[in-house]
Amino acid sequence: MDNFNNQNNYSENNQSFSTQNTNQQAQYPQPNQYAQQGQYNQYGQPNQYAQQGQYNQYGQPNQYAQQGQYNQYGQPNQYAQQGQYNQYGQPMYNQYNRTTLKTNRSLVKYIFLSLITFGIYGIVVFCGIPDDLNFVATRYDGKRTMPFLLLAFIFSWLTFGIAVPVWYHRMSNRLGAELTRRGIAYSVSAADFWLWNVLGTLIIVGPFIYMHKLLKGMNLICADFNQKGC
Repeated sequence: MDNFNNQNNYSENNQSFSTQNTNQQAQYPQPNQYAQQGQYNQYGQPNQYAQQGQYNQYGQPNQYAQQGQYNQYGQPNQYAQQGQYNQYGQPMYNQYNRTTLKTNRSLVKYIFLSLITFGIYGIVVFCGIPDDLNFVATRYDGKRTMPFLLLAFIFSWLTFGIAVPVWYHRMSNRLGAELTRRGIAYSVSAADFWLWNVLGTLIIVGPFIYMHKLLKGMNLICADFNQKGC
């Protein structure tokens, strides 16, 4: 009889303990970190190892998931989609209110369109060169190249033409420095301006060689900026 009473008491205690555990589980109704194949962590958020690593410990997309398209903050990764996004999830070349820079400058188009537009296209090209160069390089070298229209219609007259070769000299050196900073294997410098554009007039084709180097150098810089955004 005593053994029977002891068994009843043990059964009642077990039932009471089970009821207490059930009440405690109901008090914390969060998904278990090991439940549903690890999809939720101890905070009830998606587990960092669940769904093939798409979520980190904060329930945000994992920086290594989806081929690296998202960083640790759940934003597009700076190296994803060919470098179109930075670490803040913003488009690299749109963060300065620009879409893309021109990369289709060519000597043949420059000569042909300048002829049929009576020089207007050439002015347009040279207006765009300092604008794009300032946009790309100023944040690094702290310099600004004078707008071409300001040079052509004001300072060239005020300085009796002296400002023009000075402008080309500085702009060519700055273009070459930006090519070097970006690691682009192409050389443009003030020496090219004096050698080809000035002394090269003696062989007629010199200025065309300088113009080709200038346009190609700008295309390379703009293409690199469009890809990297910096």
